[in-house]
Amino acid sequence: MKKIFLLSALALCQFAFGQYYYLEYSGGTPGDLNQDGAYPEGSGQVAGWNSIIGPSQTTPIWSADQTIPFTFNFNGSPVTDYKVSSTGVLTFDTGAGTVPGATSAAIPSASIPDNSICLWGLEASGTNDNVSIKTFGSAPNRQLWIHFSSCANGSIAWSYYSIVLEETSDKIYLVDQRNTTGTGALSMGVQINSTTAYSVTGSPNVDAVAGTDATPVDDFYYEFNFGTLPAADVQLTSFDLLPYVGIGNVDIEGSFVNYGADPITALDVTWDDGTGPYTQNLTGLNIPTNGSYNFTHSTPLVAVSGNSYTIDLTLTLTGDANMADNTLQMSTISLTSIPTKVVVGEEKTGTWCGWCPRGAVGLAGMESEPQFIGIAVHNGDPMTITAYDNEIGTYVPGGYPGAGVDRVIDGDPSDFDQMFADRVNEVVPCAVNEITANYNDGTDKIEVSTTVEFFGTVGGDYRISCVVIEDDVIGDGTASWNQTNYYDGGGSGLLTDPITSFEWSTAGDPVDPNDFGGYDHVARYLSSSTMLGDAGSLPSSTVTEGTYDYDFADINASVVDDIFKSHVVVMVVNANTGEILNAGKASIGTSGLTTAENNFNLSVYPNPANDQVNLSFNLANNEKVAYFVTDITGKVIYSVSETELQSGAQKFTIDTNNLTDGVYFINLQIGGKNITKKLVIAK
Repeated sequence: MKKIFLLSALALCQFAFGQYYYLEYSGGTPGDLNQDGAYPEGSGQVAGWNSIIGPSQTTPIWSADQTIPFTFNFNGSPVTDYKVSSTGVLTFDTGAGTVPGATSAAIPSASIPDNSICLWGLEASGTNDNVSIKTFGSAPNRQLWIHFSSCANGSIAWSYYSIVLEETSDKIYLVDQRNTTGTGALSMGVQINSTTAYSVTGSPNVDAVAGTDATPVDDFYYEFNFGTLPAADVQLTSFDLLPYVGIGNVDIEGSFVNYGADPITALDVTWDDGTGPYTQNLTGLNIPTNGSYNFTHSTPLVAVSGNSYTIDLTLTLTGDANMADNTLQMSTISLTSIPTKVVVGEEKTGTWCGWCPRGAVGLAGMESEPQFIGIAVHNGDPMTITAYDNEIGTYVPGGYPGAGVDRVIDGDPSDFDQMFADRVNEVVPCAVNEITANYNDGTDKIEVSTTVEFFGTVGGDYRISCVVIEDDVIGDGTASWNQTNYYDGGGSGLLTDPITSFEWSTAGDPVDPNDFGGYDHVARYLSSSTMLGDAGSLPSSTVTEGTYDYDFADINASVVDDIFKSHVVVMVVNANTGEILNAGKASIGTSGLTTAENNFNLSVYPNPANDQVNLSFNLANNEKVAYFVTDITGKVIYSVSETELQSGAQKFTIDTNNLTDGVYFINLQIGGKNITKKLVIAK
């Protein structure tokens, strides 16, 4: 699971002891009041915002005067009205005449009116550019957002920034929300008059920090405060405790940032799970203003199998001006063992989407990874599953093509490999041990059952979900099955399928699916018509440690064109968040994971093993085979990539000399079938 952050603070800067100082924060928006995306699908202006400057302003202009919807003080005095330039300047001097140009300069500057806030250097000259406003929150803690969308910024073709005014606190935020590639060139800060200003370090060439994500996850913002920085102020910014841990010593780790004017030389770190407190005095420090520090407490948590823990972590600094941000609480569960993690990648696609061949290539590139399962979720074409299509945008936001893994990380499908790497080592509490997927020709139904195992007792709404996917889908030959292809002609570079070597840049537009062998990984069925799994498939409030069998409702075989080119994917889903905890995949027509062990006469010996272990099995036909070994934490310690083997008896020897005593798992994949065997090393 991801580390939990109270507020991720990266740096702080103070300008003398004047009227304003600023702090820098990364991740999320100020107070998390604004959860709108930085841009809508198709670019332009976000729905629900009121535009005060429209697009294509090639000559800089001022907006009409606007009224602040709450009481606000600037530089210690009340202000009520403002106007904004198309070049990123907000001024409370509504009588100002000359509009600042799009080329920024250091502030204070004669080009900027008195009493102004600057994102100077933005240029709303494009056809999708807007300056728009919206108020978030409720009194007395509202925020007025002035949003600059799709504006040019230095060599960046489009940037999304906002100026935010906050009720009661009188704070000013400058929010960096979204940028394409290039180098930004902004003059950012607050100008009081022609001789006094407070600017962000790097002005007038402040570069962009936020990436292309339209959500607030990678936003970066500057918080301007009126007054002077307190002498002592520390903030606990992270408590790095996973929601699931193994047995034994677990480090209590965290980090803090010095928000005070004086260096931090010593402080106390205390954690308590009800058996403490356990306090460590950190001495010999020299953490300057804006400096951060990572620590590991000298007393670890001793985790006992099956126990759950709720831990408070607290910092104590002498003279701290703000104790409210010194404590974080986290909970964790100690598992009896940590299963191998299988990652599910979901691609948003459609035959109408000219850039979506990139998604097909992205999924194809992951087929050799045994711990990855790909699903193509179609929109607006004959392969669409309405329920899946309606819900996928919640977990994989944005336009097409889009991609996400386990519904917790999203991005471009060309980045499946990186998203997979970021997710595959997560500790999860459960595994899909067995899938039985058979076609019953008497009823013309697909019958699916599964066994999942939980390695600790967890609270919440967890469910089991089933998706049927199919490869080589061709369709009926009508135009709606043809793939629109914006890569044709090579203007966007080469795009080559890593499995078939099909070249999209020379394929024409549109492309008949017969030409590239059909659509792969296509979702054809979703159990219970919801991404959140079957209600009642697991206990509704608490799932205790142990195994759970579940039979899905029979599936009409007509959902697929070819049973033998189809697979069943079973997932354990957190129904409160949509997160996929673990998954497995099996071919239809097999007897599933456990029976596959018998079909292939699999043997692992000796077991327990000492210096080596043998893995033997039989293949009735030529098959693609891959295997990997994981330790009890789920870490892959040995692997063999997918290889085509001839039919007959097979034997592999694995050197275990470097393995310490303990429990390991051998994971064997044969032609889409998955077998897991426990291995004990005892020397």
